[in-house]
Amino acid sequence: MATVLTTKQKSFCEYYVSNGFNATQAALSAGYSQDNASQQGCENLGKPYIQEFIQEFTAKAAEKALVTTEDVVKGLMKEAGSIEEDSSPTARISAWKALSDYTGGFDSNKVHNVNVELSHEEWLDSLK
Repeated sequence: MATVLTTKQKSFCEYYVSNGFNATQAALSAGYSQDNASQQGCENLGKPYIQEFIQEFTAKAAEKALVTTEDVVKGLMKEAGSIEEDSSPTARISAWKALSDYTGGFDSNKVHNVNVELSHEEWLDSLK
């Protein structure tokens, strides 16, 4: 990047990425006046060197926020296996379901017809 951004332009870019790409709000947050924030935001976005900085900043932000599939699976496995006193049974069940969905364990669109006929005594025995 050949052109050096002013402090205000750099702030505009950072706010623009962090606020969900709202140019007017980014201009206001960066310190541009209320009267011309919309115009300044539009003008800034028209400058190629600002567009380049926004692309670089977005890529860096995405890289830092990147969570790998492995991280997700490890977190779910940790939660699913958690039996500590303050752990939530609902959270464990949700983690097991998410792991099952990820691994293709169950197809929620498939209908399963199961006919289990147990006598009352067999059912009681199965609970022991």
